[in-house]
Amino acid sequence: MRSGRTSFLGVALFALVFSCNSGPRADGVARDASGAPLRLATPRKQVPFVTLGDGRVLASGGFDGQRALASCEVFEPEMGLWSLTGAMLTPRRHHAGVRLLDGRVLVLGGTQGVGPGVLASAEVFEPTTGTWAPVAPMTEAREDPAAVVLPDGRVLVAGGVDGDGRSLRSAEVFEPSTGTWAPVSPPGFVRGGAGTAVMLPHGKALFVSGLQAELYDVAAGRWEKAGFAGGAAGTHRQGHSVTLLPDGRVLVVGGGTTRASSTAEVYDGVTGLWTLVAPPAIPREHHAAVLTRDGSVLVMGGEHSTAGVLASVERFEPATGRWSSAPALEERRELPGALTLPDGAVLLVGGANEMSALLATSEKYQPGGCVPRTCAAHEAVCGAMADGCGGLLECGPCVLEGCDTQQCRAEGLTRR
Repeated sequence: MRSGRTSFLGVALFALVFSCNSGPRADGVARDASGAPLRLATPRKQVPFVTLGDGRVLASGGFDGQRALASCEVFEPEMGLWSLTGAMLTPRRHHAGVRLLDGRVLVLGGTQGVGPGVLASAEVFEPTTGTWAPVAPMTEAREDPAAVVLPDGRVLVAGGVDGDGRSLRSAEVFEPSTGTWAPVSPPGFVRGGAGTAVMLPHGKALFVSGLQAELYDVAAGRWEKAGFAGGAAGTHRQGHSVTLLPDGRVLVVGGGTTRASSTAEVYDGVTGLWTLVAPPAIPREHHAAVLTRDGSVLVMGGEHSTAGVLASVERFEPATGRWSSAPALEERRELPGALTLPDGAVLLVGGANEMSALLATSEKYQPGGCVPRTCAAHEAVCGAMADGCGGLLECGPCVLEGCDTQQCRAEGLTRR
């Protein structure tokens, strides 16, 4: 039995090393050597998390605190595990990633932090093989651009930052059938930021960042202002969330200014008007926002200048425009990835906080109630601990080397 376990660990370690440092390899070949549920093999941030057509989740590249990554992982909802998949051809962070209509994933731009700096390159991921292939580079290098898939399958990319740190006022589209890019008319204002663009039902894409929101009319190929500068809150937004609601309106929450962090507003694409709604109870920026199956929006984690990194969760009901509190996250997280899984649960991935710095952990959050912690997800914990839902979790005896005294036994410690 021992030799079999050693052999398995050796194979897993070998696969882990070569998946991270060699060319692409098939999906599902290697796993995190710890086998820990919901745990990434590598802590990463500044990475797009993209839901695949079969419900799995792709994490491509990012930043591990020291360097840009080429390694990629896929989350399997049924098993609750992250698996290594093919590495990207180019290490990148602060890039954009979207799922194309044919099921492939396009990643573009970003930066390596050193060397060539900001990237114009792009590549596509094939989920059935777990491999990456290059496509033509963009006409302009972009870090942290905004990207949205258009109804005809093309991808519109706008703004970002160039190699000199200057915000860009340009846009271009990707044609999946040819793998090429073409410039389009530029927006009136600089744009950028992951998740700050959504496709509205009436054929226009809404970009919300900075002081002035804009619409791109797909049929006409031109830009127009979306309401007055600053919206209903009259503020600049960065580090905020932009969520398309089931009725076609758009909810915008939080941001980096005092005014932005403490306000929420809704854009109506039919009337072209912004409307202030009730503010969330806790001001925040760099949070996650997810649309649930019942049509409500969960705003999760983030940070605030006085409260620090947050674990709090609030629920917004579009029909009433009101907020309510929801069970907190297991860990405080800023800049987490968040996606809805096929079973309706929300997957929170990575991020950072003051205690743990970059987080390799994930958690599965049930929108309808509290999800108890598990001992498997906290493999370093022993004894009794709160399960986060008002109950008590028993994680087995705590082992202390050489402890065989009456006091040790009384405290539940056993001898190894």
